[in-house]
Amino acid sequence: MIFISHKLDEVLQVSNDITVMRQGTTVAETSPGNIDRSGLAELMVGSELPSPAGRTSVIKDAVRLNVENLTVIGVEGRPAVDDASLAIRSGEIVGIAGVEGNGQYELCAALLGLMPSTGTVSVDGADLTKATTRQRHDAGLAYIPFDRHREGLMLNAPLWENTLLGREDEEQFGKGPLVDAASIRAYTVDIIKRFGVLTPNETTPAFALSGGNQQKLIVGRTLTTDPRVLVAAHPTRGIDVGAQAAVWDEIRRARDNGMAVLLVSADLEELLGLSDSIAVMFDGRITATLNPDDITASELGNYMTGVHEEVAS
Repeated sequence: MIFISHKLDEVLQVSNDITVMRQGTTVAETSPGNIDRSGLAELMVGSELPSPAGRTSVIKDAVRLNVENLTVIGVEGRPAVDDASLAIRSGEIVGIAGVEGNGQYELCAALLGLMPSTGTVSVDGADLTKATTRQRHDAGLAYIPFDRHREGLMLNAPLWENTLLGREDEEQFGKGPLVDAASIRAYTVDIIKRFGVLTPNETTPAFALSGGNQQKLIVGRTLTTDPRVLVAAHPTRGIDVGAQAAVWDEIRRARDNGMAVLLVSADLEELLGLSDSIAVMFDGRITATLNPDDITASELGNYMTGVHEEVAS
């Protein structure tokens, strides 16, 4: 049996022998008895294992995203998001921690105007509570989706058409009433180069890319709009450790340029390493606000499962 996976714990558990490939070439042959998870990851990346840690944020006073008393009613008639309030300043990453199904998706959907809600949402002081999704996008609110296939890509379309999504009416990509295909293709080539998307060219259909390269395209498409606020939902889910490092670096770079980030992630290392503060969601409510420097992954897990609910700082 040949078992192909970037989930290293599974590889170590089920394999008798392990072959490591990088960019189409065999770089190592080993076995579970001779290597651990960290060593295997370093072979995959070709260098020291990347880490999300090492925050050097310069957080400014200006509040970019302000959410007050946000409530979203779920499908069963009970609040999926219950009276949530948070503020994210320029240059700040606020993480959202929680077991999946505790209101994270509905929170993001409401911020984007995709689900009806009560409460207020503003970006840079502009009230977007009644704004459409398009108006929120134009106001500088950007989104890396939970599911890149279901929400983020047209899988059968070429990469340049995927890059155009949401930007069809921008003057730089238009030629009268028509899309300027040459302009958007050149723009897509720039994204491919800057974000290290491995693909033959910009006309390749999105389904032909690996999950990591699909994700890098989405991140590149999103961040090159220079958003004021980024809602990033599981930005490194299902991608290899090399692509993880690239996504982390780009989010940090945008944050350093003044962007505010709401980071939703099930990866506790990612949350603790990237976030300047962490809000815990449990049963639709924000039950704690934590300093990642003062908490371990195990302690964070206790908050996520409802063991602790008091607000900390």
